[in-house]
Amino acid sequence: MNVILDMVISPNGFIARENGDEDWLPSEGWDDFVAEAKEYNNIVMGRKTYEQVTDKYEHENFDGVQVDHKVIVTRNPNFQAPNGYTVLHSPEEAIKYLDQAGIKNLFLIGGGVLNAAFAKRNLINQVQLTVTPYIIGKGRPFLAFDEFEFGMTLLDIKQLSLGRVRLVYQTNP
Repeated sequence: MNVILDMVISPNGFIARENGDEDWLPSEGWDDFVAEAKEYNNIVMGRKTYEQVTDKYEHENFDGVQVDHKVIVTRNPNFQAPNGYTVLHSPEEAIKYLDQAGIKNLFLIGGGVLNAAFAKRNLINQVQLTVTPYIIGKGRPFLAFDEFEFGMTLLDIKQLSLGRVRLVYQTNP
């Protein structure tokens, strides 16, 4: 299973404001995300990311993403997701579930705590970052602070609309 971490970040590494708002992100980024999710036919996110995006964005949230596998990973054993989502409790469970479904690339879309859980277990194979030219002084990092580190090799750079840049890296554990 190939795990692809895909994040839209500010140049200083934030994915959202401290309160979870992503109002600084252009709508073109959402369209790019939806197209890529369809290609991988799955999205894997943390519970907080699911709740924040669904609560804050009525029309552009995960409910409307057309993929066969929508996975929410949470440590909360009582969390109940709506129809169309699968709730699992660890990165390893997510990998096993998607592998058994015949998925080759797990599309990890955050948040920072779940991303760090995958990183801490050395499970991320590729990191895709879309850097949006907007600085946030305080916010939520794309990788929560934890005990891990890894090097990366640059595979691709692409300039996108609105001054955004897409960086694709292979991890070097």
